[in-house]
Amino acid sequence: MNKGIYELFATNVAKNPTKVAVIYQQQRVTYDDLNQQVLKLTSHFLKQGVTQGQRIALFAPNGIEFIVSLLAIAKLGLAAVPLPVSLKGLALTVALKKTPVAKVIAWPTISKLLLTDNLIEPENLITLGQSVASEANWFSVQQTEAEYFFTGSIDTQAPYILTMTSGSTGQPKPIVLSQICKINRAFDATINYYGLTPEDVILVATPMYHSLAQRGVLMPLMLGATTVVLPKFNLRLWLQAIEQHKVSFLFAVSSQLVSLIQNGIEGHDLSSLRCLVSSSAVLDKESKQSLLSLLSCRLHECYGASEVGVVTDFAVSKYPRLSGSVGRSLPFVDVKVTGEHGQQLAAQEVGEICCKTTTGFSGYHKLPEKTREAYYLGDFFKTGDLGYLDEQGYLYYVGRKKELISSGGINVYPQDIEAVIKMHPDIEDCVAFSIPDKQFGEIIKVVYTTDTDSFDETELKKLCLQQLTDYQQPRVFQRIDILARSSLGKILRQSVKEQFS
Repeated sequence: MNKGIYELFATNVAKNPTKVAVIYQQQRVTYDDLNQQVLKLTSHFLKQGVTQGQRIALFAPNGIEFIVSLLAIAKLGLAAVPLPVSLKGLALTVALKKTPVAKVIAWPTISKLLLTDNLIEPENLITLGQSVASEANWFSVQQTEAEYFFTGSIDTQAPYILTMTSGSTGQPKPIVLSQICKINRAFDATINYYGLTPEDVILVATPMYHSLAQRGVLMPLMLGATTVVLPKFNLRLWLQAIEQHKVSFLFAVSSQLVSLIQNGIEGHDLSSLRCLVSSSAVLDKESKQSLLSLLSCRLHECYGASEVGVVTDFAVSKYPRLSGSVGRSLPFVDVKVTGEHGQQLAAQEVGEICCKTTTGFSGYHKLPEKTREAYYLGDFFKTGDLGYLDEQGYLYYVGRKKELISSGGINVYPQDIEAVIKMHPDIEDCVAFSIPDKQFGEIIKVVYTTDTDSFDETELKKLCLQQLTDYQQPRVFQRIDILARSSLGKILRQSVKEQFS
């Protein structure tokens, strides 16, 4: 039987009980202290008759409580459904109906909504703060001595995390991840690949309901290292945390790194940083070059998807001349680029990126047909991304398949247009997409934000005429105040398209 996440953590509790496991704001929690909190939460669940396989919804901000909950859920063989604290209205109801849960751990504002709308019984709720009604709160659970102890075994192949994803329809499509999947992603795709040790200090500054932050906190605890958690990303606090706690490794999302490039690192000592990995969205060549001039550590960029984890890794600092690439496949991943009829394409030909990996998900929750449709030839996952491989096996990302624009019968990739528009020094960000046109079928529209109030759109049009071919030319431009983004800072392209088309 494979060891589960909690068992790997418990090994480090036994080895180094007084070592700091988690640093969150002013709190420094040792491995033993963290374990005691986990045991009290598991005792509470066992007392209430919770059984293996049941689901626990987590509406919690970044913090110690979130980490304790993930470990307790792992220990008991339960499944976590992490959801944003900002969820409300119909989206909240739909999420809970899509994945019914036995218990909920929630921020007070969510607890109030759940109780008011009769979405949960008080006895099945733990509030992270003062109780809203008669439900338990986190403080009362942690003040009670652990009386019930779980000594059984768990199935590491069973669902452990159900993470929500939604397509253009906005209907949630929960991705099921097992404990063994999370363990493989932690060790094969992170610890072993980047050469991490128990001496490392890892920084987490993305929302913990996202898988990137979950890996950022669970991976160090399984390794015996230390994790530093920020409530949310703030560049000044992020830089201070690296310097103060001697952070040696971190995953950063591209929007955080863009902020770093724009503001610089003057006055901060980042010499402890050995390796930084960019994730979530592909950085352009100029951004990568800027980061190389700012940072002295190893700089990597990874490409992947929630369903399969990391697919490729590119050592930017080692091969700067290839900075248009997202790297080569990890040792346990096989990548193919396929055409419209599923045929494998030759080098340099653009098609859908498909991959076979040992870190894949268990499927979409209660959607077997959708799960089957997600695979090509049975075991190659279809990412929905377009790209091509070069002769050396380096992968180049082109864009999302659904975002492909067909102008006059010619395929146009939005990222090519956006790269040119971002060349203008006053452009902050932009999104290119198609809108219907009677003559051409589709024409290209660009919405953009600027760094200045006085902006001449004529200059932007001249730039496009100089840099883009005729079929790539945007026909419509619209300046807007703000682009919709996810909590990771990633542009919500479909939302932008729906709003401005």
